[in-house]
Amino acid sequence: MLVLTDNLSRSNSIFHRMDPRAKLVGFILVLGAMASVRTLPAALAAFGLAGCTILAARIPLAVPARRAARVLFFLAPFFLILPWTHPGGPGSGAYQAGVICLKGLAMVLTIFPMFATAPFHVSMKALERLKLSPRFVTLILLTYRYLSLYIAQLDTVRIALRARGFKPRRDRRTVRTLGNVIGSLLVRSFEQTERLYQSMRNRGYAGHFGTLYTFRPLSRRDWSKAGFLAAASLLLLVLDRWVAGGGG
Repeated sequence: MLVLTDNLSRSNSIFHRMDPRAKLVGFILVLGAMASVRTLPAALAAFGLAGCTILAARIPLAVPARRAARVLFFLAPFFLILPWTHPGGPGSGAYQAGVICLKGLAMVLTIFPMFATAPFHVSMKALERLKLSPRFVTLILLTYRYLSLYIAQLDTVRIALRARGFKPRRDRRTVRTLGNVIGSLLVRSFEQTERLYQSMRNRGYAGHFGTLYTFRPLSRRDWSKAGFLAAASLLLLVLDRWVAGGGG
């Protein structure tokens, strides 16, 4: 299953009721501010802001927590590397590792209220309305759709291997079997891509996907919510510059 599913978009919160275009712009500003912070207090504030947006979006905490744990697995090595390689010494290295980990976790958590509070295809159409290339939007939609399909196929192959008594070992037979599995999946993917292309042409695909969702003019509430996200982004940057300048 992918990180984001349309099941989360069926809830009701301030972000679910927000226009997708305004929501994307607001959260892009938030993500940009989070990526720019360089001090630990600002990174902590970014992590707190991400948590507040998840609570406001009424997303079950177990869902982002599982994803954050997986991301933390890749971020944790910074605490093993930077203290011994940073020019400022172990203390400065650990400080920078903390900043990087908090920033990374905050940005991953922010993705949930950004995309999980509306059907994925609606968010993609909103990006297209914001002048993102229709071809790029189509590429994202197809990647999102067929990545889940390929993961399901991989699970099916894994179950079939276990049913036939296959147990991975450190030998040539295991390498040969895994190579055959990967090759089979690649061939299936190529054949499925050809069928997809032909079916899209037969249905009159003209460069973009349609949707039944109707974008209405932005209301005052949409503008106010986007303004709040922009203000939060600005405050995050101000706090970071203030701490970096010796204010903290």
